[in-house]
Amino acid sequence: MNEIKAFIRKRKAEEVIDGLEAQGFCCMTLMDVMGLGRMSDPQKAQLSISIAERFSDIVKLVVVCGQDDTEEVIKIIRKHARSGQPGDGIIYVTPVTRSIHIRSGETGDDFLQSERHSH
Repeated sequence: MNEIKAFIRKRKAEEVIDGLEAQGFCCMTLMDVMGLGRMSDPQKAQLSISIAERFSDIVKLVVVCGQDDTEEVIKIIRKHARSGQPGDGIIYVTPVTRSIHIRSGETGDDFLQSERHSH
């Protein structure tokens, strides 16, 4: 299993989610975050009084999937998140060594993206 974290433009989030869902990836987490540094798009960056830095309006998308689905998830995110401009974002892939479904107690990746594999 892998955890895929993608920091993408907020305005591209719906397109990315739609792309993932169209391919059967149903389970993900989306968080509002502020991006600092090279990721910032100078034309869209705003000055934040609270942190006195420039930030970009981005979201963090998290998808946990099986090893076999990792490259496809990355491909979908890149396809739908890319604008071709600086600040399109970044994707991190991290191995997941263990998962436990709270309700059922299932472990491993048997319950991950089960909608995708039930087709």
